[in-house]
Amino acid sequence: MQKLSSDRWLGLLVFAFALVLLFVWIPLDTETGLLEKLRRRVLIGDALGPTVAGCVLLLGAVLTWLRPDPCAPRLRPENLRWIAALTLVFALSLALMRHLGPLVGSLTDTGYRPLRNTLPWKYIGYITGGTLMVAALSGMAQPAQKRRLWALLLTGFCAATLIALAYDLPFEDLLLPPNGDL
Repeated sequence: MQKLSSDRWLGLLVFAFALVLLFVWIPLDTETGLLEKLRRRVLIGDALGPTVAGCVLLLGAVLTWLRPDPCAPRLRPENLRWIAALTLVFALSLALMRHLGPLVGSLTDTGYRPLRNTLPWKYIGYITGGTLMVAALSGMAQPAQKRRLWALLLTGFCAATLIALAYDLPFEDLLLPPNGDL
């Protein structure tokens, strides 16, 4: 049996992820369909954006499977360790984004829910998790001798803060993720 190239493995894994995204995650996570009709107006539904992204992933996976690079290297243990490290960074960052605000808010008299759209509460999880994500990914991409923890943390903090402000300031009623679900 011929071993699969790394391109074919990538195509296969992304194909599987896209199918789970399209047929499991999106239907379970969105309340409306692709389009929603409200008072004789057709509006974009909650599922449209993720469905388009899932279709693009699916198309890319099929094309990667059908036309792999003949010079693509084989998967090595270092590649799998890199993927595991990335998965760990994303999982920790997203867990921090999701749970830090409610955890700190539970220490108050009112709890987190009434505070979730007020300063500084609405930024706690997003900025902390975003700082960790940017700093860790930047640190992983740099050679060990060039890594400076304070510079990585400052870059992560600035990037997460700017992204949070770009989403939050123009929209009065928008709750930063994951505050809308809490």
